[in-house]
Amino acid sequence: MRLSLQIALLAVAVALSQPCRAAPDFQSGNFMLPHCQHYVTDNYRYEVWDGDCGGTVDTLLFLRESLPDGFKVCHPKGVTSAQAVRVVVNYLQSHPQDLHQPFRILAMTALSQAWPCKQQ
Repeated sequence: MRLSLQIALLAVAVALSQPCRAAPDFQSGNFMLPHCQHYVTDNYRYEVWDGDCGGTVDTLLFLRESLPDGFKVCHPKGVTSAQAVRVVVNYLQSHPQDLHQPFRILAMTALSQAWPCKQQ
């Protein structure tokens, strides 16, 4: 009995000594950047997270004039989803210091800076 207790304690000690890895932040720019890149480079063979990138950008384009002040988007007629995702990818690559922030905020910022609405 004493040996089995020692083995059990040893197993627990080994398990606890393994390095802890933080779970990825699925909502961050860090996580989404490679998926957005894949969205525009892989001939529309999407993975689930690639679709999340495209869907988020499409939603922001749809809500373009309903977004908060400073984030409204007035894109030119005919802008495609892929073009808008490229704008977001370019912004993310140009602002690596911000990639820890929520992807949706970064995408909203990228689109509104690329296609700002004129003040009325």
